[in-house]
Amino acid sequence: MALKEIFQNRNLTLLWLGQLVSQSGDSIYQIGLLWVVLEVTGSSSATGLVAMASYLPAVLLSLFAGIAADRGDKRQIMLISDGARFLVVLSIPVTFVFGALDPLFLGINAFGVTIGATFFNPARDAFIPHIVPKEGLLRANSLIQTTWQLAMLLGPAIAGGLLHYFGNFHLFAACSLTYLLSFVFIFCIRLERKVFSDPRNATRMTEIKDGLVFALRNPVIFPLLLLTATDNMFIMGPAIVGSPVFVKQTLGLGAGAFALIMASHAIGMLLGSSGVFIIGNRFKKGQILLVGMVLDGITFIPLYFFESLGSASIILVIHAFSVPMMTVSRASLIQDVVPGHMTGRVFAMVNLSVVGVTALSSGVTGLALEFIDAPTLFMIIGIGGGLCGVMGWIFAKELRETP
Repeated sequence: MALKEIFQNRNLTLLWLGQLVSQSGDSIYQIGLLWVVLEVTGSSSATGLVAMASYLPAVLLSLFAGIAADRGDKRQIMLISDGARFLVVLSIPVTFVFGALDPLFLGINAFGVTIGATFFNPARDAFIPHIVPKEGLLRANSLIQTTWQLAMLLGPAIAGGLLHYFGNFHLFAACSLTYLLSFVFIFCIRLERKVFSDPRNATRMTEIKDGLVFALRNPVIFPLLLLTATDNMFIMGPAIVGSPVFVKQTLGLGAGAFALIMASHAIGMLLGSSGVFIIGNRFKKGQILLVGMVLDGITFIPLYFFESLGSASIILVIHAFSVPMMTVSRASLIQDVVPGHMTGRVFAMVNLSVVGVTALSSGVTGLALEFIDAPTLFMIIGIGGGLCGVMGWIFAKELRETP
């Protein structure tokens, strides 16, 4: 699919705009949530537990969200998810006004916001093949991925400004509006017919079983899920919880520095997405994913040796280049390999492997940071994450050779 056709696709453009604003909201929310909890409690354990709560819905609901994406109207699922997140995030400033805000409420709120994302994400990923032809999937996924990176640039800038000039809780009011605007963009998407991939009458548990059996028996999808879960156990919790702890306790700096660290991460991912968009079709998707996994791990190691804001920012730009190599190639692999009536369930399993494992990883990270410092943690996860990619290259031949 030519670049011109990608950019002239009205529905893809609307989806891109919706993702840009809602993921900017995600970025603002994550920065505000973790910073407020760390500021109020002063505890890395409490911060880790709240972060864990924000990922638990993936453990409980991902497979059911996948069934919903396979059986239901994907556009409608995205609309409901955005509407729900608007109301849940708006409840934070409302609760603050009434003086009832505490870490427990923030944990519950984070749980609610993630329920919306748990249903939204597989519906979105399963929706893309219905608005883009197969030969354009890698580029379309790369384009959608840029919303995450741009959001991580916009989100920290907005969050930093709101935190500095207006305080913590105006930040959440602004965040809630991003989900409302995303709702409007997705509402404007028009298809000739509603997208129902699998209208068969089957019980929910049978559909879950069918999806699991398919994933376990498929020589590409099973190692993909296994490597994704293992890599995210090493990487995601330390990256999410370790970053504010690194800034606050190792560097001795404040929210502005944390926002800069997050922005550096976003710049690297934006460069990575652009690289995959331009030259990704020249390489096998499985190889792009596995090389990205190795780089995702080993680029954390230099943070053990360089403990300044400038060096950390440069290192994270380099590190983040690898992230789209994994996420874009993984989505395109699934859309190519998995039958259309099962894509929602497989994307939900990926979401479980990423977000569900991140919940566990975040909780473990919070506890680990009570005993070791953030640079030491980054050294450990760098080695472990890099080994995941190496083992995948050696043992997952079918995945490595998937075009």
